[in-house]
Amino acid sequence: MMNNKEVSTRELITKGYLWVNIPSVAIILVVWFSLSNVFNLNNLISIFIGGATGWVYWEFSIRKWIEWALNNNVDQDRLFKIGKMSLLLWDRRKIDSILNQNK
Repeated sequence: MMNNKEVSTRELITKGYLWVNIPSVAIILVVWFSLSNVFNLNNLISIFIGGATGWVYWEFSIRKWIEWALNNNVDQDRLFKIGKMSLLLWDRRKIDSILNQNK
């Protein structure tokens, strides 16, 4: 669904935080807490597993966020600049790989 309205910077950042960063951090913390306190697993191992689980979610959700932004006519350079500034992205190759997959 194409949208004629330009997506604001605020909307890009808000959706990025709500779809990507906040859930990723929540997953990391919940998995770490659950494994270390409920299952009495070593703290270091719990943090590693929590981080890996959060990273898997981040990988999935950042793709959805980028696809949403590109489908709403957000320029690639603007998307990368805002993504980097708001700590959602750190590498432009993520946008390029999604563009190449969608061709």
